[in-house]
Amino acid sequence: MAITHPRKGENEEKPVGKMDVKGSGAITDLTDNLIIVWRNKAREAVVEKARKFGNEVLSEKEQKLLEAPGTLLLLDKQRNGEGWQGKIPLVFNLLSNQFLADRKSIPFNYARGQSQSAVISEMRRMAV
Repeated sequence: MAITHPRKGENEEKPVGKMDVKGSGAITDLTDNLIIVWRNKAREAVVEKARKFGNEVLSEKEQKLLEAPGTLLLLDKQRNGEGWQGKIPLVFNLLSNQFLADRKSIPFNYARGQSQSAVISEMRRMAV
């Protein structure tokens, strides 16, 4: 596994692709799988603005950004297997520090082998 950073683009509002990998073109030519994690920083700024001032002050463009995924997992190259390439929208859960499929997904506590909500419930019972 190799980890690399993208080239500086025009802006950070669009996801990067395999042509944006910094360094030699051989990096993406020789790799079997290219997985990109892209943070939607424009959405993060709008979320912060909405927290401070409320949704009423947001423009129509900013309202649309709130509906966009906060993070994208992009499989931009797959040499073996089914060859599927595409985008998977993800939501970052601050409490668990995990990326989840959507806001309704329940984080999993891998250290305890159970859902994060079960761990929290157990901790509350023990604190009483």
